[in-house]
Amino acid sequence: MTHDPVAAAIKEAERIEAETRYRLQMAREAFQAGVTVGAAQAREALLQEQAAADRQLAAQLMPVLMSPDQAEMETRRWGPGGRAHFADPRPGDFPGRQAKAHTQIRETEPEREAQAG
Repeated sequence: MTHDPVAAAIKEAERIEAETRYRLQMAREAFQAGVTVGAAQAREALLQEQAAADRQLAAQLMPVLMSPDQAEMETRRWGPGGRAHFADPRPGDFPGRQAKAHTQIRETEPEREAQAG
């Protein structure tokens, strides 16, 4: 048998080309699988981040959402009589240092008017 070097070189080149095609196909499939896995992981991470952001926003909004209504806020702000009676004296208020003197003057004024009259 004679050994044909050209035929052997062609056969070796075809084997190398087939192996190269196989390796390139494996590389494409591995890359695609990596992209698929990476996309799934990124999607999951994004969903987790979004859920965490939603929880944080809900925690920040909860005091506002659970706050009293406008009528309750007005009662707290102005008192039970509303804005019109805000400055009215309330039980337990300090009457002031001169309150006793004013009370005595008011009690004695009718007597003075009767005497003067």
